[in-house]
Amino acid sequence: MRQNMAVQNSTNSIILIVAAFALLALPCGNGMADDLLGMYAGGAIGQAQIAAGASYPTIANLYPGEFKENHSAFKAMIGIRPISFISAELAYIDFGHPSGDIFAYPANASLKGTAAFGVLYLPVPVVGLYVKRGLARLQSTLSGFYPVGDKICGAGRPCGTAPFQLNRTNTSGAGGVGAQYKFGSWAVRAEYERFNAAGGNPSLLSAGLTWSFL
Repeated sequence: MRQNMAVQNSTNSIILIVAAFALLALPCGNGMADDLLGMYAGGAIGQAQIAAGASYPTIANLYPGEFKENHSAFKAMIGIRPISFISAELAYIDFGHPSGDIFAYPANASLKGTAAFGVLYLPVPVVGLYVKRGLARLQSTLSGFYPVGDKICGAGRPCGTAPFQLNRTNTSGAGGVGAQYKFGSWAVRAEYERFNAAGGNPSLLSAGLTWSFL
């Protein structure tokens, strides 16, 4: 069931992105001249939540663990918006390199990568609201320690540990919502985006600035 849902979400994302780029190829007549906003570029900073999962073998089964920490993050984006209600956007995102714990031992993680989105703008006056859907290719590293051995220490935990490092690359669906306010060729925006990578669902809450040019 989960595999079918994942395939369906990826298919929907691909369709939206293809539709967005297909619209870019359509000729814009004089009646749409006021909507031709051209290309834009920008950046944003914010707070990311890096969520990653790992497991280690026990006698009975695999014991799961979860790493979840917040960290400052940034992203850069470039896009093209040929008409008022849709755009296509590429972004590079660095979620940061937070430290935390997993299996009750110190751990650290890093997450970064690229994403392609189709953006749909809603007909709201003054402040523009939008939703976005696409695909992200994220590279993650999770390193730490897991318990080994049969000697029991305090709180029923094994004394021995062994280091581990997981390097993963995930390509999966991503989505988000946002709002922006334009003044001339500039726009300030606030966004929330959610991804699927590293055995978890990392997210990014950001504020940024874009500049439109043609």
